[in-house]
Amino acid sequence: MILVNEQHVRIVVPVHPRKKLKPGLIRVIMAEAGLTREKYFELLERDC
Repeated sequence: MILVNEQHVRIVVPVHPRKKLKPGLIRVIMAEAGLTREKYFELLERDC
């Protein structure tokens, strides 16, 4: 999946059925998106 953040930066997120993303990959995606840990969990809670 290709997402675009507010600064128009493309972020590639692998999506595979029945597989979870590993914590290291989540940290890399967060860094690319410019998200802090707090903002990530805030967005995660809001969207669930």
